[in-house]
Amino acid sequence: MNNDADKEIVKQLKSIGRLVNASTVKHSYPFCWRSDTPLIYKAVPSWFIRVEHMSKELLKSNSETYW
Repeated sequence: MNNDADKEIVKQLKSIGRLVNASTVKHSYPFCWRSDTPLIYKAVPSWFIRVEHMSKELLKSNSETYW
């Protein structure tokens, strides 16, 4: 158990015969395979632009661009 509240809740549930199971689960934390740093998952706003209707023009412009 991680905190005092958890312990009290488990104790209360056990005393009234309602405790099914009390255990902890350790989850592995994801790390970046390149930098070996923790990955943080968070929601971020995203924009999606429809480009199917102009894909030929985009490819033409891309072929004419000096990268």
